[in-house]
Amino acid sequence: MSKPSRMEILELLSNGKITAAEAANLLSDVGEPAPQAAPPPPPPVEKAPAPEPVVASKGGNGSEPSWFRVRVANLETGKNRVTVNIPVKMMKFGLKIGSRFSPEIENLDWNELTGMMQDMKTGMLVDVQDEESNEHVQVYLD
Repeated sequence: MSKPSRMEILELLSNGKITAAEAANLLSDVGEPAPQAAPPPPPPVEKAPAPEPVVASKGGNGSEPSWFRVRVANLETGKNRVTVNIPVKMMKFGLKIGSRFSPEIENLDWNELTGMMQDMKTGMLVDVQDEESNEHVQVYLD
């Protein structure tokens, strides 16, 4: 005589042919169903290499500066009140667009200005401390 399955035991119980205690005994004899094999773990995900950090050029190494930076700091606290970082390529584009709207820069020689910007080296362009307004202004390329 073969062992009844879990489903058969539960049907016998629901039809009133066995008691709950008998069903419990029979179920314990049947034992737990064989666990199914766990699915294989997913293959390891290869991480993409971290991008190389972009390092701004410093001092006359021959490469063009990449950033035009303006800092205005409070002289007493040293905290920056204004920070502006503009990519040099964006600044060149902005000056060309600005010449259409600002009469002050309308008559600039763009070939001369572009040549100057290509020859620029990194470093400080303006470094002013205004004691009256308590500000330290720096304009530089890096």
